[in-house]
Amino acid sequence: MNVTLFSSLVEFGSLDIGEAVKFTAPKAGWKLQKVRVLGWSGFNESAQTFPADRNIMLEIRDKDLNLLYKFADAQNNYFLSETGPLFGEIEIPAVPVTGDFYVVFYDRGAAPIGMENDDGTGNSFIFVNGQILPADRTIQETNETIKINWLIEVAGK
Repeated sequence: MNVTLFSSLVEFGSLDIGEAVKFTAPKAGWKLQKVRVLGWSGFNESAQTFPADRNIMLEIRDKDLNLLYKFADAQNNYFLSETGPLFGEIEIPAVPVTGDFYVVFYDRGAAPIGMENDDGTGNSFIFVNGQILPADRTIQETNETIKINWLIEVAGK
């Protein structure tokens, strides 16, 4: 797996662009309870310090992109590590979802998200201005466009 860190703030210069993944509820009546995101808040090895707290945001949206749940908190509560990226687990109140739904993570430059550059599934997107756009990258040397995967997982019951 070829994984790099991505920040929509760095890439697009905006706090209001999110990394979205489409999921399908495994059964009727299923409730989303946790979201895991591969991310990192950074670590300054010279000074042996972590960055100051800054906000990240998470949204749960239905198949029509209607907002079901919104959450914001400091990135250091989930992504503190001296050694690199880790899966930060965000517990949420049980959110009932049916069929397809989206998890949107706003890194806001505070915790870049893990991006898999191989074997894109087509379920990862950029969420901007209420719209879903395909998440892909262009390889400069070959001008080839490849689909990428945001490393976001969900759990519930």
